[in-house]
Amino acid sequence: MMKQQKWTVGAVSAAMLAASLSVAATGAPHRAVANVPRGQTLTLWTWQGPPIYQEVVKLAQHWAKVHGDKVQIVNQSNNSSGFQFYATAARAGKGPDVLFGMPHDNLGTFVREGLVAPVPKAAFHPGQYIKPIDAALRIYGKVYSLPDYVQSTALFYNTKMIKTPPKTWAQFVADANKYGFMFGQHNFYYNYAIIGGMGGFVFKTRNGVENPNVLGLANKGAIAGFTLLREMDAKYHWMTPSSNYGVATAKFAAGKIGMTIDGPWDVPNYQKAKLPFSVAPMPTLPNGKHMTPFLGVITTFVNSRAPNKAAAFSLAQALDTAPAQRAYFQLSQQLPALTGVRQSPLVRNSAMFKAFSDQLKYAKPMPNIPQMQSVWTAMSVIQDIINGKLSPAVGARDFVKDVKQGIKVANAG
Repeated sequence: MMKQQKWTVGAVSAAMLAASLSVAATGAPHRAVANVPRGQTLTLWTWQGPPIYQEVVKLAQHWAKVHGDKVQIVNQSNNSSGFQFYATAARAGKGPDVLFGMPHDNLGTFVREGLVAPVPKAAFHPGQYIKPIDAALRIYGKVYSLPDYVQSTALFYNTKMIKTPPKTWAQFVADANKYGFMFGQHNFYYNYAIIGGMGGFVFKTRNGVENPNVLGLANKGAIAGFTLLREMDAKYHWMTPSSNYGVATAKFAAGKIGMTIDGPWDVPNYQKAKLPFSVAPMPTLPNGKHMTPFLGVITTFVNSRAPNKAAAFSLAQALDTAPAQRAYFQLSQQLPALTGVRQSPLVRNSAMFKAFSDQLKYAKPMPNIPQMQSVWTAMSVIQDIINGKLSPAVGARDFVKDVKQGIKVANAG
């Protein structure tokens, strides 16, 4: 469900960019995998296109030169078969040794099929990341990928209309009533910020393990979240039931509404429209709690069938060092996964990306177990709640019922 963006921020100077790329290219030290053999030929697939693709090529080629290995690099960013192309190839023994650029929520399906190798403990240090990122990488308690950068949503506001972004629900309502607010209300990816913040959850998590048999999408908090979604149309009249993500972004870009919830992938569209805007953390909800947008992590993983896993993990690590993550940010404004890089002046000197970074502390990682696919399939019931065909309580129960049925069908297949 995550989107990609390809753009640059003028505030990042050419000198800073050159310095970062120079450091990244020189192969700055990274966490070592023991007993790495030399003279290997590895295949690397990247699911991220330019300009990050070119940086990955540079990093991989430098790693190969240092280690006396060869790396065959394939750009899969335009593969029409989607992420499942990897699974098909890996099953047939034709997959890559390393895959860069995979959204973490796709990993569960691959792990269930035994197509991803668990990360060696020496290659991953949880203390270098915030807890939501660490949680996103774990499937049934084990880490299966290395984080390269992260994505989430925040509050976009028109700075000509709104001088100070709202921090509380009362302030938000006042601004929305006066200047307008719309967002992708039909899409569970966007409205989970409200459902989760009001006390709902997708799957129950215990000791880092998600239980697909225990859903929190019809509990008291979730129903309160669905009620609030309905009220945005029926009580506040900020939107109509037919308003969707496309309508919301178009109206915000045209300066017809004051606020929306969106991700960094739409920043270039708003800049192109010459819109005066900025980004802030989302306001608190009526219960006084923070909104909880979904967190997505773009990762690198190793094929479980790679013949030389030590070399493969060494290459994977070379793609997620601090210099590499600085380069990804400067080339394409992808938020670094490493806390130290994300908290550096490079990111925090930009008010916009400081806001995205600050929002992450309240974000919840998208569930990465295979059963999450049934949630995406069942989310169409949200539209019936918004348009009043179903009450929030009945709609929530139907949502859970449909998810459970989807999981049952998937398990039977």
